[in-house]
Amino acid sequence: MERILIKNANIITMDENVSGDCMIIDEGRILAVGREEKLIAEKVRGADVIDMKGATIVPGFIDPHGHFFISAMAHKLFVDVSCYPIGKIKSIPMLIRKLQCYEKEHPGKSAIIGFGFDDTLAEEYRMPTAADLDQVSTKRSIIVLHTSLHMLSANTIAMQRAGIMDDTFRPECGKVYYENGKPTGVFEEADTMAPIVKKAFSAKMLFSILKAMEEESDRYLQQGITTVCEGAGNMAGLYKLAYRAHRMKNRAIVCQSLKTDGKVPQRIVFKDGKQLIDGPVKLIADGSIQAYTAYLTKPYYRNHPSRPKPEGYCGNPGMTREKLECAVDDIGKEGRAFAVHCNGDAALDMVLDTFAKAPHANRNARNLIIHCQMARDDQLDRMKEMGLLPSFFPAHIYVWGDNHVNTFLGEERGSRIDPIGSAVERQMCFSLHNDAPVTEPSPLTLIWNAVSRITQKGEIIAPEQKISVYDALKGVTCDAAFQYGIESWLGSLTPGKRADFIVLDRNVLIVPMEEIPSIGIVEVWLDGKRVR
Repeated sequence: MERILIKNANIITMDENVSGDCMIIDEGRILAVGREEKLIAEKVRGADVIDMKGATIVPGFIDPHGHFFISAMAHKLFVDVSCYPIGKIKSIPMLIRKLQCYEKEHPGKSAIIGFGFDDTLAEEYRMPTAADLDQVSTKRSIIVLHTSLHMLSANTIAMQRAGIMDDTFRPECGKVYYENGKPTGVFEEADTMAPIVKKAFSAKMLFSILKAMEEESDRYLQQGITTVCEGAGNMAGLYKLAYRAHRMKNRAIVCQSLKTDGKVPQRIVFKDGKQLIDGPVKLIADGSIQAYTAYLTKPYYRNHPSRPKPEGYCGNPGMTREKLECAVDDIGKEGRAFAVHCNGDAALDMVLDTFAKAPHANRNARNLIIHCQMARDDQLDRMKEMGLLPSFFPAHIYVWGDNHVNTFLGEERGSRIDPIGSAVERQMCFSLHNDAPVTEPSPLTLIWNAVSRITQKGEIIAPEQKISVYDALKGVTCDAAFQYGIESWLGSLTPGKRADFIVLDRNVLIVPMEEIPSIGIVEVWLDGKRVR
């Protein structure tokens, strides 16, 4: 690989000790960053010179939490039934018509899976029932996945194939809705959803997975994401196959879930560990705020009109306290880190208490709190003391911010969703994520979310929680790398690190705030090679 000189560039290195207008790349690594005159004199004999003509360069974006595989499936194999403003669906009749059209255009016996529906954004404010979905087909399984991935609806045949016929199906965690002893077709949380999802996947779908991952890889690159994340599951083997088949260009952080028997999965080993990255072990402490399954210390502000909850309902934990304690201890015994899904403040209390008391918890690891949406100041103080690192989901501010304030949580709690400003005040290392496919992968939009805190209706919620563009940029570059222990070779444009970077058509640090989401990704480089 030849030596490359990138010159005449506005280089935002994300390393306060490194600056310059040109960069030398050698064997896929950054050899030097500095001022052109000095570098040309010292180190660029025989280099291939590329003049950026003043364009802005930043490190390649790192997705610190998402579900790349599910996002690939959603775009390639599922029906897009996302509700406005993410998609076009506004009501259940619109949903049914979309699925009916798809069924006619794709005849066969395999399940039809729709992804992205959100009852809290639909006119009826409810999930479709089995009776609704039976209008699409009574012979094929029809499944609609909630945008949060914490709920689904299924038609009658899908439930029958999963063996769910009456109210005897009552898993330890989650909820199935019944009427007169029969399931209505609405299922909350993983334990209840699993039998239906397992029966829905066919061999025909599996043949398309690698192609779906290849196309998704390019979609992520279009957003400047050079490192993707698989935030849960046990799909290391699939990623190895994708890399061996040259279907993916991006690096991938894979966070494996506990095995079905509760045991800690083995570490991922693949080549030099720089392409397929072994992430922390994934745990799930609660559900989704907009699905009313997050675990809160105080009741939800308004009851759900179509899925009414008992008086004083605060949601439920995603796993029992005993199982969480056992998992944290077992992970610590193996010298591993965990990444635990926490939306509600009661779930976070449970995690903090567990971490404090678990005798073998790995307190030297970079353990992550994923979402961290309702973290109170006292909880952030405890996290800081314990060394627990937050990854925030600021896309919620725009997409669901109005509902957080007016429906889910009320003014005091809802406006403070994703308290990133409080994390900055405490000098905490945080990251920002889209949780794709819950929201589309777009680091630049995340930066805008964190900087503006603007909702769909144009309201600014908790303006004291706004942060600077530079701090937000850290959340998708250097600080995201630190959280996963890869900062020695990724996350900033520092000599010695891998040459993963992107070229922007405008300077993200100085454009008007409202222009940040529309900044163009002109080029994407991985290991010193232009890949887009």
